[in-house]
Amino acid sequence: MKKIHIAFLSEHVYSLFNPKWNTPFGGGEVDLYNLAIYLAKNSKYRVTFYVGDFGQTDETEVFEKVHLKKIKYFGRRKKSLTQKATFYMDLWKTLWQSDADIILTEMASHLVGWAALFFRVLKSKHYIHRLAHDKDTTHTNPSVAGSRRIYYLYRFGLKRADYVFSQTLKQQRMLKEQMGVDSEVVPNGFLIDQEVAFNRKKTILWVGRCVKVKRPHLFVELAKRLPEQTFLMIMPPYSEMESEAFKEYADGLIEEAKALPNMTFTGYVPFGEVQRYYNEARLFVNTAIQEGFPNAFIQACLGGTPIASLNVDPDEFITRNQLGIHCHDDFEKLVAFIESFSEEDMVRYGENARAYVTEHHNMDLMGQPYERAIESLMME
Repeated sequence: MKKIHIAFLSEHVYSLFNPKWNTPFGGGEVDLYNLAIYLAKNSKYRVTFYVGDFGQTDETEVFEKVHLKKIKYFGRRKKSLTQKATFYMDLWKTLWQSDADIILTEMASHLVGWAALFFRVLKSKHYIHRLAHDKDTTHTNPSVAGSRRIYYLYRFGLKRADYVFSQTLKQQRMLKEQMGVDSEVVPNGFLIDQEVAFNRKKTILWVGRCVKVKRPHLFVELAKRLPEQTFLMIMPPYSEMESEAFKEYADGLIEEAKALPNMTFTGYVPFGEVQRYYNEARLFVNTAIQEGFPNAFIQACLGGTPIASLNVDPDEFITRNQLGIHCHDDFEKLVAFIESFSEEDMVRYGENARAYVTEHHNMDLMGQPYERAIESLMME
């Protein structure tokens, strides 16, 4: 029986499969990585990832039954005109020659349009898109997308997707209101296979990319306000494409964090190793001004770790499930919560977190809507 060939298009997922390469990735890449691993375990599917070019081999690589094929200069922010031309030619060639039955994406970029054009329009095959962030629903204004080209390609692709999946009810509503596109809500999925040892939990943890929307400086400020607490900050290096002003801000912040006696600062940690830090944390702190549904929240719940979120509570899941606290951007409320946070609170919220993640983010359950979509499309 011929296998159904599923392809994914995502430049920064490569280091999730091959941690020898220290390249940045976000929640969208983790979503697709987990889904690809899930599908590849099923003998019905053959899974391919079209990934970025970070200097790895030109040959197709196989990790965890998933085939990885790079697109030349994909993911490189600084390209010469020749390199840009080479990238687009290799992208278009890859999409045109791909024998995949269905392609999936999870980003707000021009790639959504190219995936839809080649698979849905030119080849009469199938295309599935997943939202990565709340802001992915607001590209009705060209200025939000950064350029009219990106705006029109993104909108073109969304309108032509066979299926669109959103992370939350909020995203589903916003996408319908802003762009007139229907979507199915499917929470991010993770494999759930470890036990929780509450007696090993010691640190207050922050994990995130070095971007201003995450507001990492507020975690440093929190450590200053609570000198008796033990803090751990994991923040991979910033992109070289950032402005000089941002680099100065980030370098100063890192120096400040490293100088604090109650703060341990760690840079890049491979995805396969980061879960142990969640498992050993007594509290996970999120300081972002805006998110989609952060995978960090799910990883905290996997570790039975309560969540203290300054401003983000997607679909009020922290509040409704009693997983910790949502501070509604009140920094003093966050400080007061941690000051009064007891061992009993840690265990109570932590047990709620494990129950929540088992019911709502188990990959064996979250993968099923994708399989139903795939089977439905292949019957057309």
